[in-house]
Amino acid sequence: MYADIIKEILREQNRIYEKTNSGDFSDVCFLEGRDAVFGTFDKNYENRLRLAYYILFMKRGGEALVKKLFEEELKDRETNSFQGIGACLEILTFLLMKYNGAHQYDALFERAKNANFDCACGYDRNVEQETQLERCDIYDCIHIAIETGYPESAARLVEEWKKEIKEWDVQNYRQLILFNKNTCREAENEEPLKALLALERKNGKNRDIIAAWNNLIHFYIGFGERKKAYEAFYEMLEHTDLSEVAGIRLFSGILEDAAQLIAMGGEEAQPLWEWAGPFIAKLAGTGSMYGNLYKKSIRAAQCMKDPIEGELTAAYEAWKRKTGAR
Repeated sequence: MYADIIKEILREQNRIYEKTNSGDFSDVCFLEGRDAVFGTFDKNYENRLRLAYYILFMKRGGEALVKKLFEEELKDRETNSFQGIGACLEILTFLLMKYNGAHQYDALFERAKNANFDCACGYDRNVEQETQLERCDIYDCIHIAIETGYPESAARLVEEWKKEIKEWDVQNYRQLILFNKNTCREAENEEPLKALLALERKNGKNRDIIAAWNNLIHFYIGFGERKKAYEAFYEMLEHTDLSEVAGIRLFSGILEDAAQLIAMGGEEAQPLWEWAGPFIAKLAGTGSMYGNLYKKSIRAAQCMKDPIEGELTAAYEAWKRKTGAR
């Protein structure tokens, strides 16, 4: 059942395989794109990854094709702002190693090792890959469907996975929440997030409870559920000890969500600002904030007509000069 869904995806790649194998690499060659937020990326990465999986599992394509795809993938690894190794490079490495009996591709593998920091730390030319689709479990299949850009197929597989769950524990709820995010079904995460919070409150440590509550709050803010977000926030303040996380990134994330929620307005905003404002002022005074926290805090101060807005703005400008951020 799992493999059948992936086979449907693979069959769709036959057209791009035939086109590429005939010598037209326009759909899979490195094609640089630039994003104001995410930097440099490859517009054809997904197509190349899909073709790599097709060659791996369908056992088609020869040495020349694999070598060309490998070289195009190297261009992405060497220029991508996110760096990374990625499944595509690993699959193509596995395939190209089959033809490296005379060590003629050693230079390419060395180039891959030096492509970026992540590759320098973790790339291995002797990487192994499963070639028999039938041996892949449901987690493998979900991962392939998500990675190749088929969220609907992945969602079908997630439904099958859910049927196999015998006990909904913390780990399974966390997995479901992640699956929903990665299959364009994040809107369905309210109930899993609430269930996860209930389990953490029953058996978890204070820090885990805080994290679960914050994730629920973040969900409500993201979907414009202002009233529910305020209710969840005040419940978290009442039932947890936030001092335990005051010095870690989790607390900064809580302040960021508080600022964003305050900027959404409502009569509940004033007491939340009275709680969050002093922490934000303290962090700004020590230079311990980051871009989004600055921006959202400034917006919250504007909405609350708090004169600290000027101090936050000055601190933000100083931070941008120091870090080179825009």
